[in-house]
Amino acid sequence: MRVLLSDRGRRMENGGTPPSSPPLLGEGKREGRGPSSVVRRLSRSLRVRVALWVALPVFVALLSLSLLHYWRERHLAEDQARLTVTQLGQVMTGSLRHTMLLNDREMLAEMLRDIGAMETIERVQVLDLRGEVKVSSAPAEVGQVWRMENPGCNECHRFPPDQRPFTVLLSNESGVLRIAAPIANGPECVTCHAPGTAHLGILLADMTMVAMQQHLLQDLQVDLAISVAITLAVTLGVYLLVHRLVVRRVEAFRRPLAEYGAGNLAARLPTGAQDADELDALATAFNRMADELERHMREERERSALRQRAIIEERERIARELHDGLAQLLGYVNTKAMAVRLMLKKRQMKAAEEHLLQLEEAARELFVDVREAILGLKASGQAGAGLSAMLNEYAAQFSRLSSLPVQIEIAPEAASVQLAAEAELQLLRIVQEALTNVRKHAAATSVHIRVQRCNGTLELLVSDNGRGFDPAQVCADHLAHFGLNTMRERAEAIGAEFYVESQPGGGTRVVVRLPLPSGERIGTLGTQGEYGVPMRS
Repeated sequence: MRVLLSDRGRRMENGGTPPSSPPLLGEGKREGRGPSSVVRRLSRSLRVRVALWVALPVFVALLSLSLLHYWRERHLAEDQARLTVTQLGQVMTGSLRHTMLLNDREMLAEMLRDIGAMETIERVQVLDLRGEVKVSSAPAEVGQVWRMENPGCNECHRFPPDQRPFTVLLSNESGVLRIAAPIANGPECVTCHAPGTAHLGILLADMTMVAMQQHLLQDLQVDLAISVAITLAVTLGVYLLVHRLVVRRVEAFRRPLAEYGAGNLAARLPTGAQDADELDALATAFNRMADELERHMREERERSALRQRAIIEERERIARELHDGLAQLLGYVNTKAMAVRLMLKKRQMKAAEEHLLQLEEAARELFVDVREAILGLKASGQAGAGLSAMLNEYAAQFSRLSSLPVQIEIAPEAASVQLAAEAELQLLRIVQEALTNVRKHAAATSVHIRVQRCNGTLELLVSDNGRGFDPAQVCADHLAHFGLNTMRERAEAIGAEFYVESQPGGGTRVVVRLPLPSGERIGTLGTQGEYGVPMRS
């Protein structure tokens, strides 16, 4: 570092430039702000591209029309000029004929000079049949001989004599129209000329067309200027129209889309209040999709939170039940074990065997309780999978563990109802409690679960053919023992009504009625199923 600093200081002292340092952040971007970057930015602009795609055909069309108009005007003007000068040549020939009959060369030359002095006439000459200039508006040209290589001669003499034009546009001189009017050999000319020839000579006149061409060019320039102005106006109009109707609205989509891509699911595209067009329809479709996606994600979060809460609650319930059950069983096992040990000491083998059978039955019941608790925990993890699927799965497992047939029936009118995940989970918990009570206390041989829809409510019915009981004679502690209070609390948590119908010897019916809102979600619950697989130990 010291060497580098000293070298830098030495160069600075000697008047040199310091060593080049790496460019600062953003300098590269500043260097890219030249004409090429502007061209690239414009080429990527939708407004510019649309305006150019519209303006170029318009400009080409207007340019073509202007050139076509110029071409037609020029040809029409040339045709009109040919007709005019042809008539002029005939008039000039007729005017000069009297002078030629008088054979007054001076008067003829004076007349040609007067005609040549006109603004649009460059020269006027009278030629004989050999091409020699006899009289001219320019006296210096008298005596010259026109040959085939002279301008205008070839253009005329390439045609047969009877088809030669009276006017020729010179090819090597711009804007000169030559008149070649033959001088006929009439009867009055035989005094000076031989009667055997049809023509005595040619009246040659060069007429300039520069003024007419300049006028046509001015018209063309005006047409081109109008075409450019119209093209610029169309380009500007299309540019502003595309900017207003498309680009500005698309740019308004950029920020909401960026926010949506960054995870802000509440971002929405702006839409027009009325007269919706394709962009409004696109924005509406996107907003509808975003609403659906947000709703699905919100429901998924709710289902996930519900599953977590249900799992935690179920674990607490299982822990509490296992603790109570194990405590009672351990106390029971301890008492029975002490009794068996005393009976064995006293050689009371039969009584000891009865106590051991009771211990075996208690262990079997505890095993079923533990498996049922685990099954309930698994069912909690399926919250949101659908009431039908959860009921069918739980009933099948319960029937396998308890050897108690369980029949499930989903009425057709209830097959289109899909509940929220929390309602499904609470109904499943009520079914679990009811089936546990049937297994432990009812001594039933079959259980029937029915789901039906009637009068705007969803009704869940769990019935058995067990011994039943008299609800009016059961104390509150007994109700708590059977879990009826817990089932009632679960029903009230989702706004449902809970009923227990039972009588001694007539079985028990647990009824839950859940009111359905007018906008309930529609799905499929299932149809019906029956489970009666005996448990094999």
